[in-house]
Amino acid sequence: LTLLFGLASINTLTVISVTRYIKGCHPERGHCISNSSMTVALVLIWTAAFFWSAAPLLGWGSYTDRMYGTCEIDWGKANFSTIYKSYIVSIFICCFFLPVSVMVFSYVSIINTVKLSHALAGLGDPTDRQRRIERDVTRVSIVICTAFIIAWSPYAVISIWSAFGHPVPNLTSILASLFAKSASFYNPIIYFGMSSKFRRDILILFHC
Repeated sequence: LTLLFGLASINTLTVISVTRYIKGCHPERGHCISNSSMTVALVLIWTAAFFWSAAPLLGWGSYTDRMYGTCEIDWGKANFSTIYKSYIVSIFICCFFLPVSVMVFSYVSIINTVKLSHALAGLGDPTDRQRRIERDVTRVSIVICTAFIIAWSPYAVISIWSAFGHPVPNLTSILASLFAKSASFYNPIIYFGMSSKFRRDILILFHC
C-alpha cells in the first residue's frame, strides 16, 4: 500500500507538471485539458501504480519485512536473480527517473516562458490577473514537486545502490525510508503556506 500510494503520488505530480506545461507554454492547446482527459489521466495514474506495486506479488520482484514495522521491496534479492534485478531497474527508471525528468523539463520550460512573458507583458494587459493566477499555481506546483523529489531521491539512490550489491548501513536505510514516506505530509503545509485561496477555503471550511 505504501508503494501503491507513493507511485500514485509521483504519477499525479507528473501529470500536474504536464498540465502546467501545456497551459503555461502552449495555451493554444489548453482545450486538450478537459474533464474527460483528466479522467483518463487518473485512470492511467492508478493503473500504472497498481501494476508496479502488484508485480512483486505475482513473482516479478519481491517484498520483505523490515525491522521497523513496514514491508518494502526486497532490493537485496537483485544480487541473486536477474528477474528481481530487472524489476528494480525498471521501477527505478519508469517510476522515478522518467517522472522526475518530465517534471524538471516541464517546470524549467514554464519558468523560462514566465520570464519571457513578464518581460513582454505590459501592466495594462487585460490578461494580467489570469497570468498572475497561473504563476501562483505554477509556483506552488514547483515547490510541491521539488519537495517530493528531495524526499524520495535519497531512498531511490540507496535502493538502486543496494540492488547492485553495495552495503547500506541500517540507520541510513531507515532514515531514507522514513524521509521518503513523510513526503505526503509536506503537501498540505506547502498549500497552506503558499496559497491564499487554499487558506481562505480552510478558514471557511472550519467556520473561522
